[in-house]
Amino acid sequence: MQKKPLKANTLLDKLHRGAVYACIGVTLYGTYLIGMRYYHYYTVIRPEKQQAELKLLDEGAHDKAKELKY
Repeated sequence: MQKKPLKANTLLDKLHRGAVYACIGVTLYGTYLIGMRYYHYYTVIRPEKQQAELKLLDEGAHDKAKELKY
């Protein structure tokens, strides 16, 4: 049995389907990366900033700021 040659429409449909799947994959991967960045911020960076701010407050660094004079 011989293979039928693919029609142009069938070939274009397959190429389009592949492009759509690639776009979906890139979107899912990008969503994963953004989620990991937010998770890292809320679990690592934000607590470190809060600890540093508390440490400065405990040392009295807030007293060294210039006072506003009206």
